[in-house]
Amino acid sequence: MSLKLKLIILIICEIVSTVALVGFLSYRESKWKIKELARELLVSKTEQAFALCDHHYKNSLEVSAELKQEIADIGIAADGYVTVINNEDGLNKGVLIIHPTDVGKSLYNDDFQHIKDVLDEIDLNDGVMGYSNLIYYHQGTNAKGRQGEKKIGYFKYFAPWHWVILATGYEKDVFASRDQLRATLIPLVVLVMLAGSVVVYLTIGQMFRPIQRLTESTKEVAKGNWDISIDYKSNDEIGALAQSFDKMVQSLRENARMWHEFNVARDMQAQMLPDTYPEIEGIQISAKSVPTTEVGGDFYDFLQLQDGRLGIVVGDVSGHGVAAAMVMTAALGAVRFAAEEKECTHEVLNMVNFRLNKDIQNHMFVALFYGILDPKTRKLYYTNAGQTMPFLLRDGEIDFLPQAEKTDRFPLGIVKATVYEQLSIELQPGDMLIHYTDGIVDVMNGSHETYGFDRLAESIRQNASLPPSELIDKLIAEMKQYSPDSNIEDDVTLVILKFE
Repeated sequence: MSLKLKLIILIICEIVSTVALVGFLSYRESKWKIKELARELLVSKTEQAFALCDHHYKNSLEVSAELKQEIADIGIAADGYVTVINNEDGLNKGVLIIHPTDVGKSLYNDDFQHIKDVLDEIDLNDGVMGYSNLIYYHQGTNAKGRQGEKKIGYFKYFAPWHWVILATGYEKDVFASRDQLRATLIPLVVLVMLAGSVVVYLTIGQMFRPIQRLTESTKEVAKGNWDISIDYKSNDEIGALAQSFDKMVQSLRENARMWHEFNVARDMQAQMLPDTYPEIEGIQISAKSVPTTEVGGDFYDFLQLQDGRLGIVVGDVSGHGVAAAMVMTAALGAVRFAAEEKECTHEVLNMVNFRLNKDIQNHMFVALFYGILDPKTRKLYYTNAGQTMPFLLRDGEIDFLPQAEKTDRFPLGIVKATVYEQLSIELQPGDMLIHYTDGIVDVMNGSHETYGFDRLAESIRQNASLPPSELIDKLIAEMKQYSPDSNIEDDVTLVILKFE
């Protein structure tokens, strides 16, 4: 066998394997995206019907024939539709309220186990308004339509009328684009491989180098080398493959860069936050920060100052993620520096505010509470810059710390000329100081009601006998219990000092 033939066979094999791999990965990625779009289609149809119900309910509180027709007119793919099922306890539970053909039919039985499971699932979740989920099932032999075929559905519960709104369709119809993609992609891949083989045979010398580079580059990428690139300009299949490879590597390189920045910010944040608490005789101290993402915007710190005094820092950066973590690092560093330069809390925040106005972006800011505790006199000096005001529990009564009335309370980084004021309070035996960020009071339940200051204060009062660390865990647990769907949209931070 000649060297030329060997090279042709080798390069054709390279082309076949590479094109097949790229085609497979492209199909798998497109298949996943099509599935997501199909699910989003069902969700959007359900949400459309849910919005119609909500609109009619707010305007008239009653179900109208017009509403039923509007929902019945919502179509999905070829044979899909939106149906409404009664979930009110009694003889009408499971009865079809809206359906293309079977209005009035009861589905709350073993012949329609998937519907029975949906109603039981909603009841198990206490009939929460807006409860939703995806379901998969086969069209039963006791139902009309294409019996035995797989179906996919999405339901959402409209509690005021006890309606289960269900958008459903056949997988074959909903995922039709996936099958069309496969039917198109396979011949396309085969065509590219044949064309590549012909081109290789005719131009073996010219095309061997880029193919070899592509092979080597693929191996480098597999090793984690994202800086590789194939500089090959051509209008043939190999040129297109090289360009696709470069775009793929560029995307991988960007993702790797973002993950690197994310990990750096997370490590930086972990290093900035204290992992131990000051040990002061007669004072129990504990703290915890729970970010909504792995990198949050909340922070706290304890600063050992001159004469045994303790600096207490609790802050909240606007936003989340890497940007918030970077601003948090800058803010905490500025506070630590200013605390060494200035004696009074308002002077520290004036200095930090001036620094942050120069360093951070215009759309970001930092809400921050800074206090200085003298353990000898148990006197707390403090200044608040837009942070939620701490609670003071004393003799079984709980209230906010007094706050400045005549001077500014803007968060840091908004107005450069802000002037802050220092306040003070003497802490007594049995007092407890509770710092918290707005994440805990802004948590919502299924009815879109916030947890609020009153619930937090009452929970603190009822559990005041617990040590600070256990009290923090208790408060976070009750917050999560209030929002069973984990609808937590902001970081949560708690810092508690208990005076014996």
